[in-house]
Amino acid sequence: MTAVAVFIVLIGLMGLLGSLIPTYQICHQKQAGHRGWHLLLAMIGMFILGYVGFLWMLMHRNTASLEMVVAAVFSAGGGFVWLVVKMSQETILTLQNTLAEKHYQAYHDPLTDLANRHQLYEKIDELSQNENTHFCFLMMDLNDFKMINDNLGHDAGDKVLQIIAHRIQTMMPMQALAVRLGGDEFAVVLPSSCIDQAKQLAQSIQQHIMQDILCEGHRLAVGISIGIACYPQDGEDRKTLMKNADIAMYKAKRSGNTYETYSTNDDINDFPQS
Repeated sequence: MTAVAVFIVLIGLMGLLGSLIPTYQICHQKQAGHRGWHLLLAMIGMFILGYVGFLWMLMHRNTASLEMVVAAVFSAGGGFVWLVVKMSQETILTLQNTLAEKHYQAYHDPLTDLANRHQLYEKIDELSQNENTHFCFLMMDLNDFKMINDNLGHDAGDKVLQIIAHRIQTMMPMQALAVRLGGDEFAVVLPSSCIDQAKQLAQSIQQHIMQDILCEGHRLAVGISIGIACYPQDGEDRKTLMKNADIAMYKAKRSGNTYETYSTNDDINDFPQS
């Protein structure tokens, strides 16, 4: 009977040992690291010592019915702790994945996977909080994109937008943020940059986007107009900076140039506002 009791207790001890790592992992998760899990981890350690002590006692005395009952309780207790910890870990992981997915959806455009307007606003506000920072903002609009939707359909238009978004993303330097504002409007935040760097990026984006796109059996060449405004000289807040980049973009669209920079001489009434 002693061997049977020892075996039963060992099953429970294995359950406790198997609970240590997942409990430790839960303790060190930022969202789930409640003090209760630290207490449980300490209790599991004490339980393990108790199980070892009981095993030592079983091997040094005759095993009766009472010891068998206690061994069964120990085994069930270890299995219960393991089951609760594993189920809790899976539940926490599921909740974290759900929250991460919702967070991603809240900050990204569903069609192109670029950052969306909400993330753009937060990025500009974050950068502008630093008094010594300087960065450039590029507002971009595709030329005559409506013709693609009208002639080839919206599915083809969506495919073109996805291709263009991918091309823009591949041109991004480190720390730059590419954004789809909506429709055929895109934007780029270029931290710690000067106007010359913004112009160079605008030129590269235009050259990359102008490469032919095969869609619905057609070979398309899509143009883009880009307006550039720099913080803080072209706007000390997000609204002003974006408005001035928008003005520069329409100046580029009207002049036929790839890009234009904002100038204080630009009259807001000369350009439509999107």
